[in-house]
Amino acid sequence: MRTRHTFCRRPVFLAVLITLLLTLTGSGADAQKTSTPAPAGGEDILRQLNMAADEAGSASAAASTNSEGPAGMVPFLSGFNASLGLASQHDAAEGWSSIVSPNVAWRFNRHFSLNAGLPIYAYLNAAYITSEDVVLGQVISATYGLRTQHTLLGDTTIAAEFEAHPKLFDYNVTAILGTPTGDAPDGLGAGQVTYAFNNHFEHPVNMWLVPELELGIGNSSNLDNSRIRKSYTDVGTNAHFQLGLGAFLPWHIAFDSSAYEELPLTTQTVTSVTTNGKKGKQLKLITTSTNKSVGEDNGFINILDIPLTSHIILSGFYNRSLRDHDDTAGFAFTLMLQPTRHGKEVEP
Repeated sequence: MRTRHTFCRRPVFLAVLITLLLTLTGSGADAQKTSTPAPAGGEDILRQLNMAADEAGSASAAASTNSEGPAGMVPFLSGFNASLGLASQHDAAEGWSSIVSPNVAWRFNRHFSLNAGLPIYAYLNAAYITSEDVVLGQVISATYGLRTQHTLLGDTTIAAEFEAHPKLFDYNVTAILGTPTGDAPDGLGAGQVTYAFNNHFEHPVNMWLVPELELGIGNSSNLDNSRIRKSYTDVGTNAHFQLGLGAFLPWHIAFDSSAYEELPLTTQTVTSVTTNGKKGKQLKLITTSTNKSVGEDNGFINILDIPLTSHIILSGFYNRSLRDHDDTAGFAFTLMLQPTRHGKEVEP
């Protein structure tokens, strides 16, 4: 019942507000387009730009959609872009949360790009201590409850990407650095610098289907599949494996379904956000375990991206964690300063 009321107040209000803002943005962009007459041959120029965008970025669109965000956040053509993500998600362990994610990106050429983002938790149910049992000055047990908190920060991430398109497959490697700007006591940050390297391979079998494979390593699984926020922060060396299938549907809709495995290679430090914690066993404590399996996770991720305009993308996502017996689902609007296909042609 608590989550039902939260849903009615928070995410729906957020969706209405976002839709209003996006409508104004879209109408302003349309007005600018109609007020400036296209020069002779304008359609041919636009067609050439679209072809350049397809050549430079469409092959890696599924890679962009899969982890870093909707395709277009990192522009297909060289230059700068900024975006704002507005997401609401429901986690079986903690209920609803709302996240605002400003992001900036720069594409240097068809191979190299850089982006940075900061998650801001506008609404979150986090655990707090309601009572403690103390013996000889030592806390032997504690009772936890949930309370709503606002405007909490997560860790800032900086990602550098290299992509190449040989004949056999399309390749994308991403190096991600997480900086400790998050509210670590509330489980929203690692409390230290984190990193991840991820290799993404894909090969289109036709115009619609793209099989995908990811192999990576890092010291925080929270940097993998960052579009879906976990209810815990995990620090410790782990390997990342992911196998999936991307589908390009009519009206530029993209769907991605993947199975993943997060395999710890060393002992893990877990900070749980809620009283349920990871696997329903950890409380909201920082716990270093000699059992590497405490940080293991596997399951399925499904993401759907629907472009509403050239500046706005509506996304829906669902994550089923088999290891933690946890379900996370939500939706997001992504507002982009530059349209998905805009700018000068990328130099070869």
